Amino acid sequence: TRNFYFFSTMKSYLSKISERLIAILAFIFPFTEVSYYFGAKVFLNTESITLKLFYLNYIAKLASFYEANVYLVFAIMVGVFIICSRGTIRLTKFVRFNIIQAILLNIVCSCIGSIYGFLPIVLRESTLGILLANFLYLGTVLIMAYSSFLIFCGRYPKIPVLTEAAKLQVQRGYLD
Repeated sequence: TRNFYFFSTMKSYLSKISERLIAILAFIFPFTEVSYYFGAKVFLNTESITLKLFYLNYIAKLASFYEANVYLVFAIMVGVFIICSRGTIRLTKFVRFNIIQAILLNIVCSCIGSIYGFLPIVLRESTLGILLANFLYLGTVLIMAYSSFLIFCGRYPKIPVLTEAAKLQVQRGYLD
């Protein structure tokens, strides 16, 4: 009976860890989006060669993949959103909530990035525009880090507006 208890406990821990990792993995969508819109401006306007090389070797490749396959990424994201909001795949409420919240954060990043692109070039390329791009990029990355930390600890991250929208989507899935 001791071995049975050990294996059932181990299975429970592995299940919790895999759930949390899946929920954290969903933040690849907003990270890709914010890197596509603001990554070059943030990393290439710095004096640090290390940050520039980091961007060019890793983040720029992700952003260029996104740019080349924007409709594929969008279709995958919409599919994941529908699956999580309807509950068609057996995922816990915790995982579904966090995936939906990550996708909603992606939508916000997309809207902000599009609006930023419509700003006059004089404003975008000024110190104020670069400061705004840094604020938006680092703010989004901090939101993702905060959320990932809380998800890993097994808690629900609270992001204004997005949390309520994600709750409504998860509850709606149970009503269908």
